[in-house]
Amino acid sequence: MTSFLDNYRKIYILGIGGSGMSSIAKYLSQRGMKVEGYDQRASYITSLLNNDNITVDFDLNEKVYSEDTLFIVSSAVNIKETFLANFIDAKNILTRPHFLQLLSEETKIIGITGTHGKTSTTALLSHIFNFNNVDVSYIYGGLTTFYGIGGHFGDSNLPLILETDEAFNTFEKIKIENLFVTNIDNDHLDHFGTYENLIDAFSSVIRKVNNKCVLNLDNKELNKIFDKQNLSVSSKFQSDYTITFPASFTHMEKSYNVESKLIGEHFISNIVGAVALAKLSGIEINDSLEAVKHFNGVKRRTEFIGEYNGVQFYDDYGHHPTEILATTKALKSITEGNLLVIFQPHRYSRTKSSFKEIKASFTYADLTIVTDIYSAGEKPIPGVSSANFESEDITYIKSQRLVPQYVKNYIKKGDKVLTLGAGDITLLGPQILQYLNE
Repeated sequence: MTSFLDNYRKIYILGIGGSGMSSIAKYLSQRGMKVEGYDQRASYITSLLNNDNITVDFDLNEKVYSEDTLFIVSSAVNIKETFLANFIDAKNILTRPHFLQLLSEETKIIGITGTHGKTSTTALLSHIFNFNNVDVSYIYGGLTTFYGIGGHFGDSNLPLILETDEAFNTFEKIKIENLFVTNIDNDHLDHFGTYENLIDAFSSVIRKVNNKCVLNLDNKELNKIFDKQNLSVSSKFQSDYTITFPASFTHMEKSYNVESKLIGEHFISNIVGAVALAKLSGIEINDSLEAVKHFNGVKRRTEFIGEYNGVQFYDDYGHHPTEILATTKALKSITEGNLLVIFQPHRYSRTKSSFKEIKASFTYADLTIVTDIYSAGEKPIPGVSSANFESEDITYIKSQRLVPQYVKNYIKKGDKVLTLGAGDITLLGPQILQYLNE
């Protein structure tokens, strides 16, 4: 079968150090393409790409446009400020959504979408297939300890498992064979304008799926969308896969127990959805559940990072109120002592629009420290500050450098500490552990 990729001698990815773009780079490299790219700075991800013989540049001054190169540009890169500025409409310059659309036109796609849980569920489903010796390809925006960057090119006759992202309406034109939808929640309204537009975007994608969707009926929006042509998972309603917390479900009048290293009811729901999706591709439920036992999760998804004198430290990417609540609830349920959460808000715009919801989402934390907002390239908005979160149970600490001493004076055996946020807060947990051990 011919591919649109056959027209190019090389692939060059701008923003290659991002989680979504790095997985595409690894997939294309394993497919046999010569892959290079650019990112603003060196990182753990760019080091992993180097290990896979993918060259990463940190300066574009010497780069020039070439017709025999396919350029894939991240949404994080302003193409008008690069050497491609005069070639934006050229057929060999693609955005990430357009690239994935073209890929889906020549490869059968098994998709996972939803506001929360996409990455870990896509990684889990990929693991289920590979654990059972089915060499599917996969692309998801995360890292695992066993597969590294979330990109792999497998048997070309088998489907591609794809994290099917709603941000920027990326999933709009992707052709999907089977799809699991974890949930729909209030996010990305800077692109969609209204929550109703976001729901309509999900509905459109669900309607266009070629074969079957698996929908989580515990989510009220998906409950409204569901029709009996599709499959359902739920802990609240009779469904094709009916969940009983803490860790079991029934299907076709047969009961199954879920053994997993992942913490929390939200993970159990997503595990069952992944099992249902795998069943559509011929993997038996018990075979999937055996794979689940051996899945350690995705980095930055309630990731255990170390221990000091009986205090366990975790790190999580969560920055949306629903994610914060689910993660802290899950950790609190297994904490003997206090749960200390160190949160870094993500973007001024998100902090402004969701301030009340974010502040209310720390219900399960015994104490929350909030550091300054991670801008993600946004300019400050007057009046929007982390200091506004301060209250009886929330402490504002402007500089992350002051946090380790505060943590040392607070913690005791049996406590858990969680660093939380989508920015550079992920670096703080190891820094605290180093400080304590010194």
